Amino acid sequence: MTLKNNSFDFAITYLSSFQFHGFRLGLERITAVLSTMGNPHLSYPCIHVAGTNGKGSVCATVASILTKAGFKTGLYTSPHLVSLRERFRIDGEEIGEEALGRLIFKIKSLVDRGYELSYFEYTTAIAMEWFRQEGVDMAVFETGLGGRLDATNVLTPLVSVITNVSFDHMAYLGTTLSGIAHEKAGIIKTGAPVVSGVMDDPPREVIRARCREMNAPLWELRRDFDVEVKSDGLLDYKGHDMEVCDIRLRLAGAHQALNLALSLAACERLMERGVSLPMTAIKDGISKVFWPCRAEFLHGPCLALIDGAHNPAGVQALNALLADFVQNEGAEYHPRVLLWACSNEGKDKDFVSMLSDIAPFFEDVIVTEPPGPRHPVTVEEWRARGGLSDAAALEKDWQRALEAALSIASVGGRRGLMCVAGSLYLAGAVRERLIQSGFTPS
Repeated sequence: MTLKNNSFDFAITYLSSFQFHGFRLGLERITAVLSTMGNPHLSYPCIHVAGTNGKGSVCATVASILTKAGFKTGLYTSPHLVSLRERFRIDGEEIGEEALGRLIFKIKSLVDRGYELSYFEYTTAIAMEWFRQEGVDMAVFETGLGGRLDATNVLTPLVSVITNVSFDHMAYLGTTLSGIAHEKAGIIKTGAPVVSGVMDDPPREVIRARCREMNAPLWELRRDFDVEVKSDGLLDYKGHDMEVCDIRLRLAGAHQALNLALSLAACERLMERGVSLPMTAIKDGISKVFWPCRAEFLHGPCLALIDGAHNPAGVQALNALLADFVQNEGAEYHPRVLLWACSNEGKDKDFVSMLSDIAPFFEDVIVTEPPGPRHPVTVEEWRARGGLSDAAALEKDWQRALEAALSIASVGGRRGLMCVAGSLYLAGAVRERLIQSGFTPS
């Protein structure tokens, strides 16, 4: 099929070709392009969120609260699960095809003149320009990789948030937690308040030192604010100056309670800076947050748990959720099958160890290759590395792997649990397929 060179499909195909450029850290390219566009990112105040895990959940929660408080709020996150449009939202609504296509072509004209961009830099420029064109009152930006050299780090935010620091993308961010923390701390700007969920040394001291260097006031989880999970499942937040009681969180898992605490602390810091956030807006905003493929349960012939855990800390959080689930309401779900896939862009991921950590919860494990642009761990690589248990099966095609997992968990009247994890791209594709086949979210 030939695509018209002014069509949306052509625009998406053109932009997708930038995926093959890989990760390209540094601010020179994005700075040059934004300068030529009139620096759209300087047109509105923003919140900037970095960290290894939980960034998207924090961004979504803060954005939801801002929207409920009456602010026209932009939200930029990555990666997307199914459609590129998911990365760009205003007041919860994705960008339309016409607007996205127009912006792709606008920036293409700069590329045609010799400006260079990576895929993430391109999408970042799209978000910043779209938010300006739409006249947002506030914007929430999630970093893509690291922080210091991430394309979003051209921002000067009202508040900076660092969710946590653990091992991921070591080929780009460093092989020690201190080195990774240094990269995350790069988003801290002079005088801008910081909210941190980093609780362990040495990364915590790296964050503290950067805040001292930049004269940036620091609030830390457990020291300056905290959250309590009560026996009835409701949450109480006790902040620096604000308390919010009896919160019902739609997002599952103890790690999401910590993400909520970071979100509310960020809101407190915004209030310090004159942003009006009534308690009704805070509670209503929290109640409306929905972030798919993050410990999300879908109901159908079997129970499906879809989670984007793709690094050791994410697997640890998923393990904790599974342990709690099996101990409580999930004890009767049998058999339990894991559908697993990994990407390994930096060639540094210990994918065998991660699978070994989570596999004991399941009677059956099916390992496949994720869809999407990232470099997949192939079934050949799995065979070469070894370390798979006797219960593990390999299936190259993720769709056939999904059919096999569903047949184990639901055929013959069985009420089993199918968990999908290891890759956000796999999680997104499986979620879309399950919804199409009649599965419903909780």
